Amino acid sequence: MSDHPPLLPIRFPGARIGDLWAVATGEGPPLVLLHGNSEDHHVFDALVPMLASRYTLIGLDSRGHGLSPRGGVDLRIADMADDVAATLQGLGLAGVPVLGFSDGGNIALELALRHPDLVGALVLVGANLFPGGLKPVSKVTTDVAHAVAHTTARVLPGLRTLSQRLGLMVTDPNIDPAALGRIAVPALVVVGERDVIRPEHSRLIADSLARGDLVEIPGVGHMIPREAPGELAALVRGLLG
Repeated sequence: MSDHPPLLPIRFPGARIGDLWAVATGEGPPLVLLHGNSEDHHVFDALVPMLASRYTLIGLDSRGHGLSPRGGVDLRIADMADDVAATLQGLGLAGVPVLGFSDGGNIALELALRHPDLVGALVLVGANLFPGGLKPVSKVTTDVAHAVAHTTARVLPGLRTLSQRLGLMVTDPNIDPAALGRIAVPALVVVGERDVIRPEHSRLIADSLARGDLVEIPGVGHMIPREAPGELAALVRGLLG
């Protein structure tokens, strides 16, 4: 950790940096981890032992998730990317690799577009550019679940956060594939063979990135950090060297 003294305050169990909860573990250069919808940094727990000997892993809880507050506005991927940017700047980090899973991958893409100096490489696991990137069954299931939660939250305010999180998948992200050509860093698009993301959509992301490659992990679905942490760790090491 001597190479990265700003990370000392967020050593496990972590601390609030700006509006986000951040926790660091491991040794070596930093690697930022961004979780998916309705999760927190613990979604990467199985991955940590496989990477912590080579990287200082920085897990962030997104706005309205884990130990980070929701704030006074609706959840939006672009705003959540700005949250990450503020936290990285607060830690004195720039040009760092970012691994984003699901909505975390969408946040990572927005981060690279809106704050390109902060990102040094991308690993995008089960990401999408717009809601139509989901397979039809997953899209319909999400839409119905959001409609039910949104209606019920009017009577049961405790469901408001769930409604907002589901609404994030219904309305966001909204990323123009043509914009991805501006992302100049090496990028790996990772999907499961049985992922909820349409295969052609994952190919669109990889082909639209200036330096994007696509890898499909056989035999797994969307939850790659939990279903295939070993394969994902190997891909990360291969990209980062």
